[in-house]
Amino acid sequence: MRHFFVVFCAAFLCSGCALTTATIDVPYQSITQPQAVSGASNVTVAVNTTDARTTYRDRVGTKKNGYGMEMAAIVASNDIPSSVTAAFQQELQARGFKIGNGGPTLQIELVQFYNDFKVGLFAGDAVSNVAFNTKIIAPNGAILFSKYYQGTGENPGVEIAGGSEAQVALIKAFQAAVASAVNDPDFINALVNSGAVAGPPVR
Repeated sequence: MRHFFVVFCAAFLCSGCALTTATIDVPYQSITQPQAVSGASNVTVAVNTTDARTTYRDRVGTKKNGYGMEMAAIVASNDIPSSVTAAFQQELQARGFKIGNGGPTLQIELVQFYNDFKVGLFAGDAVSNVAFNTKIIAPNGAILFSKYYQGTGENPGVEIAGGSEAQVALIKAFQAAVASAVNDPDFINALVNSGAVAGPPVR
């Protein structure tokens, strides 16, 4: 007897949907309840994100049929690096930091933003991972802090390995990755202390 996931995905494939690119929006939705950080109001920080993904830069996931074979791409309608920048700006402002130029820079290198479908016996799971390297750079060019952060999101029990199913897991992973950084006391303290660093550019 064929399991449900195969049946549903077979119908999905026959309809032509599995061969058609899916476009989804992957917005940032905060899950934190931030409090004002002492000293944050004295720091003006610029946030920049670069796309350092070495694979799947053209997509955020791939549809699969019931046998685990990759089909059409799942792409984001929003620009992912820009969304990462906006997410950090939102969270830092909520903690009292000012956003702008002239002070330290938070440099984010996006290294992963992808959903994969895991085929199960009766259904599958959408499992997403978002990861980035962060660097806090002083006005004089010195690197004051550097750390890797990641987050995982799951949408269990999916019967169709498509765009909307991936979207749920990707949003969760996006939330978790940003939260892992902004809820890290070392990260926040480095930002607060970075406002006091000045001097000539490092050569």
